[in-house]
Amino acid sequence: MHRLRRLDEKGFSFLTSIFDLMVLMMLLPLIVVFFSFAIQFNQDVDPHRAEWQLFVIDLQSYLHRSDSIEVINGGSGIRIVQRGEEFDIELYANMMRKQKSQKGHEVMLTRVSQCSFSLDGNKVKIRTKFSTGNLEEAEYVFTKPSG
Repeated sequence: MHRLRRLDEKGFSFLTSIFDLMVLMMLLPLIVVFFSFAIQFNQDVDPHRAEWQLFVIDLQSYLHRSDSIEVINGGSGIRIVQRGEEFDIELYANMMRKQKSQKGHEVMLTRVSQCSFSLDGNKVKIRTKFSTGNLEEAEYVFTKPSG
């Protein structure tokens, strides 16, 4: 029976460590990219963010078809008149609500702690602070209907 001789392994662990370090250095940027995509994906599927975006689109559709616009309730709401119908979009308790002709109550956005509208010429700005502390802003430019 022959015995196998062990080869001299001096320096082998050093070369292995350098190789492992090179592989790690190549993978680290991929790990950073993966986590940045994961964070972005998490923000995209956030239900509060989606609710804000739906509110912004809905408000834009009212502003687009408006005959007149005015800020109401000391800046916490806006009144939009379309073809003789009046819509109030305003802060009520902890939500943004829509009323038609100051009747009814349709919830448009929830978990709102503060909201301010401002009207400057043909620009409407809305600044909303949520109960989570997040702050969202939107700005619209509209054209007044020609007489």
